[in-house]
Amino acid sequence: MKAYCINLDSRPDRLEHMTAEFRRAGLPFERIVAIDASDPAVAVQALAVPLSSRNFRISPEAYACLQSHRLAWRRMLDEGHAYGVFFEDDLLLTPDIAFLCADGWVPSDAEVVKLETFGVRVHLSRQRFRIGPNRALARMVSSHVGAAAYVLRADTATKLLMLSENHGEPVDQLLFNDSCGFSDRAVIYQMIPAPAVQGDRNLPHKRKFKTGWQATSIPKRHAAGQGVVPDVSEGKAARLLRRLREERRSLWEDTEYVVVPHGRSES
Repeated sequence: MKAYCINLDSRPDRLEHMTAEFRRAGLPFERIVAIDASDPAVAVQALAVPLSSRNFRISPEAYACLQSHRLAWRRMLDEGHAYGVFFEDDLLLTPDIAFLCADGWVPSDAEVVKLETFGVRVHLSRQRFRIGPNRALARMVSSHVGAAAYVLRADTATKLLMLSENHGEPVDQLLFNDSCGFSDRAVIYQMIPAPAVQGDRNLPHKRKFKTGWQATSIPKRHAAGQGVVPDVSEGKAARLLRRLREERRSLWEDTEYVVVPHGRSES
């Protein structure tokens, strides 16, 4: 299995950060040059995409991100790999993940393995599959968005390339929102604990920071020991009602409704 990291030419700072993360983990990778949303042609192309299944138009930024992931999927297929592991460039990685490029740990029925946590509660199957002493896999049975770190099987990459040809959903919604026509029918596993977390999920009150990489420095937040926090954009009453609804679902469907931790081993 080969690792690919998606990175803009305009963000050498992020590439430097990810190179250090991969080096620390002993994980070789290939850089995929991301499509730049500032290119006027990208905005034109985004406008030509039909409205999403949720009736909104994809932004140039989300369109460029989706097309960048599609480039990475094509590269994996062109190089003839049975699986690929894909990373965006704003991650903290645990240092024990070199095993990701080994053969044999992915369940035979797995179409996607999500390696990231978004710091929110998700439904997982209670059945766990151990992959070594420190990690396990569980079937994901609800939405868990975020497409910063995941494994794809080759035939799944082919399917996703066809599905996303003229698709109006951002890549994380396409992959991991079960109302967007893929993940509700796909076999997706969540790695527990997650070996990857995006930088902006590691920052309390992240909505205060909108000025880019320096204002949301991954290394600085990591050094400060700040943990993953859920998004607080919902109102308190809405969060409570959603929590009650999902707890009832957990009882009906016999799932675990949990926040996937980020780290080396299960607590």
